[in-house]
Amino acid sequence: MMRWLDRLLLLAVALTVAASVLPLGARLYWTLELSTHFRVQYLAATAVLLVLVALRRQWAACAVLAAVGGISAASVLPYVPLPFGEPAAAAGAPLKVLSINVSYRPFSARRLLEIIREADADVLIVQELTPHAESVLAALDTEFPHNRKFPANGPYGIGIWSRYELESGATIAISRRPAIEARVRGPSSTFTVIGVHLSAPITQRRAAARNQELRALAAHVAAIEGPLIVAGDFNATPYSPYFVEWLEATGLTDSRRGRTLSVSWPTMLPIAGIPIDHVTVNDDFTILSHRRLANFESDHYGVLVELVLQGAEQP
Repeated sequence: MMRWLDRLLLLAVALTVAASVLPLGARLYWTLELSTHFRVQYLAATAVLLVLVALRRQWAACAVLAAVGGISAASVLPYVPLPFGEPAAAAGAPLKVLSINVSYRPFSARRLLEIIREADADVLIVQELTPHAESVLAALDTEFPHNRKFPANGPYGIGIWSRYELESGATIAISRRPAIEARVRGPSSTFTVIGVHLSAPITQRRAAARNQELRALAAHVAAIEGPLIVAGDFNATPYSPYFVEWLEATGLTDSRRGRTLSVSWPTMLPIAGIPIDHVTVNDDFTILSHRRLANFESDHYGVLVELVLQGAEQP
């Protein structure tokens, strides 16, 4: 009986090792890049198995698991919240930014409106804005009097709602995908917001399109001066080499970094959840917090980030 359990345990170790090593080939083929998104799950499985094989005194398996655990940890640890230290202190008026994929499929309109109002955001960026979603969110027009809406049937409608005046707001093309760019006259300074929804890499063609969109977005960001926020559904996790490369190219910071491992998709299978919805900012902002919001029967959770402009005076 124990011999059978040992064989089963070694099989689980082999599968975990294979899953942990596959992401190293992410640039070789598109399906290998998909394996990068589950680094947290690999690390959790590695930790559990490491305890079990240690109890069975299988030291060779322990060594292999420790090695692959280190590979996964290298990607995950930068996002783990530190158990010590004070939150970043910054003078100026806090700015709350909410990015949310409302889903072009049915969702709970009542719960969505409740969640947005409870979040008390200053700027709201919406992906998958269908004509139906636009009609639901029209209830917010008095609370967010400055908005630009570009609904579409299917998953690529987009819009922005703001409590502050918009100097400009229009759709832009990021490769072949629509995005939204707006200049917001904030409480202490004007800043730029770009809302995006990149291609889902579910086929080789779409994976290549997503990577091209990241490159096009990086080129577009390079031409923008002043405080900048880029938010939305990137269809990439922080563990993908393509997203890491994009952050390095733009100089932007993911608001999750050093704060949370929270997932944003899919809501119906939390154990396999991955963070693909992001709010990223340049160095003109200090990130105060990052919080995942409740579910409203969409396949995505909303992301609420609190920021403050560096050097801004408290009004």
